[in-house]
Amino acid sequence: MSEQKLTTMGVWIELQEPSDDYTAQEIVDNANKMLNKLGVKGNRFAVNKERKYGTHYLHVQGDGQFSYCEDHGHWYNLEFLAKENNNEWR
Repeated sequence: MSEQKLTTMGVWIELQEPSDDYTAQEIVDNANKMLNKLGVKGNRFAVNKERKYGTHYLHVQGDGQFSYCEDHGHWYNLEFLAKENNNEWR
């Protein structure tokens, strides 16, 4: 798991390695559906088709910038996600 200094409570969402049972695209699609249900809009996971840096996944921000998920996951703001009436995080 990636080490990151958090200024709020965080939750780590990690995607499993693709397998014979689940493709990277299926895993990403389901992870993004979950993020949408949690109110996270604009930030999503994507498949790293080039497998650059040996990882299957990318984390894409709403503005199009992306990072390689070398450890297959990303930190999210738990305090935001726990709010009853959050205004879709972008």
